[in-house]
Amino acid sequence: MATGGRTRTPGGCPDVAGLGEVFRAVGHEIQAHPVATLLAAVILLAAALGGAAQITSVTGDQAFTGEDPTLETFDDAFDRGTISVLVRGEVTDPATLRAMARFDDRMTEVQDVAYVSSPADRVRAEYGRIPNSEAQIERVIGDPNVVFVQVVFDPGLTQEEERPIYTEALNAEEWARFPAGVDVIITGSAAFSAQLSELIGQSTNQLLGLAVGLMIVALFFLFRGVRLRLLPIVAVFTGVLYTFGAIGYAGIPNSTLTSSVFPILIGLGIDYSVQFHERYEEELETAPPRQALPRALSGIGPPVFVAMLAAALGFGATWISTVGTPAFVWFAQTSIFGVMLTFLAAIIVLLPVLTLYTRFRRRGFGELGFHELADGGSDEVPVPEETGDEPRTPDDSERVGAFARMLGHTSRTLAANPAVVLLVALLLMGAGFQAGQGLDTLADTEEFVPQDLPAYVDLQQFRAQTGGGTAVQYDVLVTGSDLRHPEVLRWMQRFERVAVGAPLVQGIDSPATLVAEHNGGEIPATQAGVERVLSDVPSRERARYYNDGVAHITVVGAQDMTTGETLSFISNVQKAIRFSNPPPGVDASLTGSAAITPPSVVDQIENRNVTTGLGVLFVFGLLLAYYRNLVKATAPLVPMVFVIGWQNLYMAALNIPVSPLGASLGAMTVGIGAEYTIIVMERYYEEKAQAGVNKLDAVETAATRVGKAISVSGMTTVFGFSALTLSPFPILADFGYLTVGVIFLTLVAALATLPPTLIVLDTAAERLNAAFGRSAADADPSP
Repeated sequence: MATGGRTRTPGGCPDVAGLGEVFRAVGHEIQAHPVATLLAAVILLAAALGGAAQITSVTGDQAFTGEDPTLETFDDAFDRGTISVLVRGEVTDPATLRAMARFDDRMTEVQDVAYVSSPADRVRAEYGRIPNSEAQIERVIGDPNVVFVQVVFDPGLTQEEERPIYTEALNAEEWARFPAGVDVIITGSAAFSAQLSELIGQSTNQLLGLAVGLMIVALFFLFRGVRLRLLPIVAVFTGVLYTFGAIGYAGIPNSTLTSSVFPILIGLGIDYSVQFHERYEEELETAPPRQALPRALSGIGPPVFVAMLAAALGFGATWISTVGTPAFVWFAQTSIFGVMLTFLAAIIVLLPVLTLYTRFRRRGFGELGFHELADGGSDEVPVPEETGDEPRTPDDSERVGAFARMLGHTSRTLAANPAVVLLVALLLMGAGFQAGQGLDTLADTEEFVPQDLPAYVDLQQFRAQTGGGTAVQYDVLVTGSDLRHPEVLRWMQRFERVAVGAPLVQGIDSPATLVAEHNGGEIPATQAGVERVLSDVPSRERARYYNDGVAHITVVGAQDMTTGETLSFISNVQKAIRFSNPPPGVDASLTGSAAITPPSVVDQIENRNVTTGLGVLFVFGLLLAYYRNLVKATAPLVPMVFVIGWQNLYMAALNIPVSPLGASLGAMTVGIGAEYTIIVMERYYEEKAQAGVNKLDAVETAATRVGKAISVSGMTTVFGFSALTLSPFPILADFGYLTVGVIFLTLVAALATLPPTLIVLDTAAERLNAAFGRSAADADPSP
């Protein structure tokens, strides 16, 4: 391969050379059949649009609760979603009660609604109708300022099944014609889910638009001196559309965390496209188009491919370390699809378009490359190295500007002083790890969503009026035989006495409470007596405690608990269950999304070092398998380990808390940043293989020739990620600020700490090889 008028051989092991030949063959095919390649890309795009139409969304705590047999049993038996209608104003006015009755009657007929409970029911039960007298109404419901209507669903509904009920409630409220001056607020789980789902969709589209707009600005100003400099945007956006299709076909839903992936993919996908684009332009300096594309792909394809796999493995580490928490798994799966498909789009969209454009310019306007100028435009001319042209240094190339020369000189200076550079990097890393222990955390899922979301504001008003509502209710599922036996009910009373004495536990409502309430405060002595009492309880009320052979206990917690207090409360309830000693054959488990979600979110944050460690291990394994050389497997990771520590200093300086999404950033940093370090390292070994080139020369040439490309791709990635900072979701906005800083740090680490790392490790390897009597050629499997 030739660049800068010099003969070069691909660095790496035989596998690298073999992969280079694969990419060379791909380049030949694209060069020979650009229209067919684009046609294949269009067919894939049409298929992707079909998959995108199948995407669903999951919001709230349900996105953080995985498969759990106990939870599924509870959901099917007792988890009834609700719509709560808060009515304020002239609530005892007959006109208000009639509107309430109309709303009640219409919602009762809606599919999947179990029942509707409202003050209008009580009034009609007393008089058989809504009387015209406000005094008569007050005798039944009193004279409150606020009343509530509860629309209770059938148990076991999914969020997709609940959302149409919310839509029907909005229509029914308008149809019921509440009097002017009466304030009606519709809230509840379905309302919150529906509005949040709509906002996630809007946010995804807005973030995509912002990311694309910022990328256009970045490419326009940073990616100068190349043809079609905005073309990478087209390629990466195609890759994003492919990703939408893939997750639709795979059944991966959109969620708060998943929506953050697409700006990330635009940032990462730009890297792949910019690297291919830049290398193709470089090869056009010294080779005709027919040879330039295969050469460019054979040279840049392997390192970018390995970098893409490294990014996928970084996300894979997040997947493995968060199995059981769907939102994180969906985030990782979407990211893996995305990096692979944006890489594919860079090859099948960007490269054939460049090929066609180059042909068009050559034939239509005579814009010729080096060889075409040499003999009137023929593609089949000898390359400079074959004609004996003298090699040029990087500074001699007309396309190497002042910025690239500055990068080369800086890298050479840093590489010449490895002890100082690496010591400073290590000290900053150590300080970062120390600072990481004092970072705040963001673990409350309600803090993930916009605090001004209307449904959230309405929910908070509802809670304020009801003293907390369902926000402080947790659920215990009781399974076993003879759950109506007096011994089981007496255990429930024992559990209540133990639990209420524990901190943060405010009260217990159990089947024992129900039976005692309907039996003069006593538990019957026999099971027949219990059955007799329960037969007198209305079926709607009884279903809250017994259903499908299982029983339900409600535990009321303190209001406004912090995440730490919630975890303590959960622990206290679980201890109370054990200490109360359930009868043999009876099992009681604290369940429900409110009890399951906080521990899973906190575990993700606390296990962030495990996730990061997995990311490092996976990428190291990939590099070792690929290069079969310890130095080449280790060197690209050293700067990324530095960044893992540095990012904590950045977070502390900007007061960015550790969120469950940010907890995965360590593994992402290794996977994403490895692209920059691999590309620099590959070029270093490529240059070092040339006759008469020493290590510092190779460092300078590598930084000069690829430093600009990775700087452009890195800064465009920063621009893409910065779109996240404008997200209405606090967790995504914080993640945006975090990723912008971390990507910048990885770029700095690749250009500042990798050169001295290469010098140190390469020198150590040579000395070790010399000590064992092996030559450099024996030690390095490069051809």
